[in-house]
Amino acid sequence: MPTAKKKRYEYKITLGKMLDGTLVRRSFYSTKSLADAKRKAEKFKAQYELELLCGGEPIKPKILFSDWAVKCLELYKKPYVKANTYHGTYLAPLQGHLIPYFGKMAIDSILPIHVQGYVNTAAQKYAPETVKKDYAVLSFVMQIALDNGLCSANPASKSIHLPKYETVTPKRAYTQEEYDTVYAFAKSHPHGLSIMLMMETGITRSELLGLRWEDLDTETQLIHINQGLVAYRTLDKKDWVIEAKGLKNKYRKRSIPLVDPDLIQRLKDKPRDITVTSHIKAKNGKQVHTEYIFHSPEGLPYQPHNWGHRIYEKFMADLAKAHPEIPQLTPHELRHTRATLWLAQGISPHIVAKLLGHSGVSMLERVYDHTSVETLRKALTASEK
Repeated sequence: MPTAKKKRYEYKITLGKMLDGTLVRRSFYSTKSLADAKRKAEKFKAQYELELLCGGEPIKPKILFSDWAVKCLELYKKPYVKANTYHGTYLAPLQGHLIPYFGKMAIDSILPIHVQGYVNTAAQKYAPETVKKDYAVLSFVMQIALDNGLCSANPASKSIHLPKYETVTPKRAYTQEEYDTVYAFAKSHPHGLSIMLMMETGITRSELLGLRWEDLDTETQLIHINQGLVAYRTLDKKDWVIEAKGLKNKYRKRSIPLVDPDLIQRLKDKPRDITVTSHIKAKNGKQVHTEYIFHSPEGLPYQPHNWGHRIYEKFMADLAKAHPEIPQLTPHELRHTRATLWLAQGISPHIVAKLLGHSGVSMLERVYDHTSVETLRKALTASEK
């Protein structure tokens, strides 16, 4: 006969509170009885309180990185930075990279060797910029833990070696001739308007999807970049949250002239009221007044991933069929193309930086060091014709 499994008794005690009011609790177990588990808990608590009373180093409760890190950012970062910055710069690296790696480790058990191990592993999968962003978030979280007495030192120390900014493959950009071909194809494509706008202005996908009708000034022929749209999962990763609150920094808030008459006219002609015929709506359809220029079929803000899959990837697939000789670039590479061609046309780097929303020309200098020489040569040649 199989051996009967012993019952496991649990008894919880509260040792105090964290700065945000969260109770610090610890569980004790026994296979004998609940009274035995309670005895263990009371013995630990008595020793804990005695060491506190005597001014010694108290026995620290085990606090996992995953529990501390989220509360740390919510308390120390979320109220003080813009929503886009919080979710993109802090929460995304934490949820996507750091918690999967450090999540089950106790705060006071993380050592520099663990941090270096993460950096070395991450450097094999992610760009140097991504690894450095992860490291910055980790260092902040651990420093606040140190300030609160949860660990004896910050393991993100000066001994950590971070990857250098090196790009193995050159960034791709269309030549002027390729650009003209793609732009002409976009004019005739049912999803081409958003592609045209990105190509002509160099705005990011987030900025494109964050454009509201009030940001379009057809009289002065300007678009005003006032916010970017971001999407992130809730902590339980069950639902998506879409937000359009501000930009990454003050330099991203800018106005960009629209030059192409066809682009301006198509933006003017784009309907602001649409008829939604979803099965959820009324049988004859429902009129919806849209807030965003580029929106979902239901007239709602477009989740960036869905826009990329339904609009951008579909456009690039159709482009490949019509012009197999033209490379399929990413949305960011369209932005890179616009900047490359602006520079090739002789536009001042300072003006290009302003149009892109950079704080200065240093980003341009670093990025375009990695643009292929042949791409620059073709762009310069085309601009001289």
